[in-house]
Amino acid sequence: MKVYVILLTALLAVILALGPGEVMDQTPSRPPEDMMGRVHSLPPEPPSAEVNAGDRAPDFAYQGEDNRWHRLHDLLHQGPVLLVFGAEPTVLSAIERERDAILKLGAVPVAVLDMKNGVAWATARRYGLHYPVIPDSRKVIAAQYNAMDAGGEQVVPTWFVVDRNGRVRALQRGALPKQGYAPRTATALGMPGPDAGIPIEKRP
Repeated sequence: MKVYVILLTALLAVILALGPGEVMDQTPSRPPEDMMGRVHSLPPEPPSAEVNAGDRAPDFAYQGEDNRWHRLHDLLHQGPVLLVFGAEPTVLSAIERERDAILKLGAVPVAVLDMKNGVAWATARRYGLHYPVIPDSRKVIAAQYNAMDAGGEQVVPTWFVVDRNGRVRALQRGALPKQGYAPRTATALGMPGPDAGIPIEKRP
């Protein structure tokens, strides 16, 4: 009987020392996994704030089709970025048609899509897009760029031009034009448009 009492007392002492949280949950926490099941840690995101022309663009993190995490500054190493949110297929195709003209300006077109990773990349293949497509199913990036409606539920069609220093040079919220992304990018960066030097009568 004395041995039983001693064992019971020792067990109660261990439980009290561990605390209720440790007794109830002994499962170690795991970082999230990518699409291939590999463990990774999510980079910290910059806080949401009003983004206007002249402001520093939020250096958001995104997962590429290589299943690695990248940031906006990785894209800016290639040149200024034309960043488009909420684009319909017609707009995505229009940007593809102007891709070469945008690249000649030294800029990179990028579409942020409110889709899961696999769906976003499949959409890029379906429409023959040869520029970066970034999945944003949780609307984290859209929220950082204020590309959301008042209720914070839907992505508002929005475009930004970010220069190589990470500054927003131009933006428009609420609508996406059907064409003319190369001229808009050139104007935002203070560069001659893609048709500069072509006689007016020969312009399409």
